[in-house]
Amino acid sequence: MATVFGALWVPCLILSILGIAFLVAELFLPGFGVSGICGVLCLIAVCVIQFLTAKPLTAILVTAVLGLILIAMLIVFMRSMKNGLLFRSPIVLKERIEADATAPSGDSSGDLTGKTGTAVTPLRPSGIALIDGQRYSVETQATFVDKDSEITVVSVVGNKIIVK
Repeated sequence: MATVFGALWVPCLILSILGIAFLVAELFLPGFGVSGICGVLCLIAVCVIQFLTAKPLTAILVTAVLGLILIAMLIVFMRSMKNGLLFRSPIVLKERIEADATAPSGDSSGDLTGKTGTAVTPLRPSGIALIDGQRYSVETQATFVDKDSEITVVSVVGNKIIVK
């Protein structure tokens, strides 16, 4: 076996497994892509070692098999991004937000002006208030309000609810 696949067939096998494992990890780990780069470098190292130590036909065969594995992984990745496990992950944004939208959908804080509520936490100057049975993050106009005090919504500016 050592004569067919070259003298370093065990390190090549280990590097191949590591390279594929790094590439699979890259599919699921958010970030810069360090594991993907490590995976590609491992697979390139396998190809270089094969071309330096094995017979040319064997090296080409190993490189072709690794290429087919990478193509299969790319197909699985593309299908998964379209409607598979990766599409359902919290990393992928599924909702469209229009450019003219000022608040996320379902936000009803715009109709709170003039309503009263109770401070759930001390407002120094921001905190949590209960208005119409819902908890909101609110801010006062540079004054402190004690817990359980009655508050009135003065205005809603963007996503800030100003109370007194």
